[in-house]
Amino acid sequence: MKLIKQTTFSACGQACIAMIADKPIETVIRDMGTDGPTSIGQLIEILDQYGIPHAEKNVRISKKNPQPAPFSILTVHTNAGYTHWTLLYQGTYYDPEFGLIEGEYPHGKITSFLGIYAERG
Repeated sequence: MKLIKQTTFSACGQACIAMIADKPIETVIRDMGTDGPTSIGQLIEILDQYGIPHAEKNVRISKKNPQPAPFSILTVHTNAGYTHWTLLYQGTYYDPEFGLIEGEYPHGKITSFLGIYAERG
């Protein structure tokens, strides 16, 4: 997995998709039609468009689901007060704003995740 940084303050979703799909972020922005904020629905749509297998829906972190899937897009409520998408892959956070993060995620609370089922080379 190669870290791709977001190109605007709100293009974290596009950057996560670019990392998963192994495409330039500019391509994902063009295909999504926005470099602005994205919803989970928009992320699911572009994953489907690219033929990337994923869970049916975003799953809330709870007692029943205390840990995100090993490869997933995470919904983060940041310490700074905004919602942010980041990627979890093989125990490392590939954060399009903050970079690669090992260990506990320090920039906010992870509240939900969308499992990704694609194999990565």
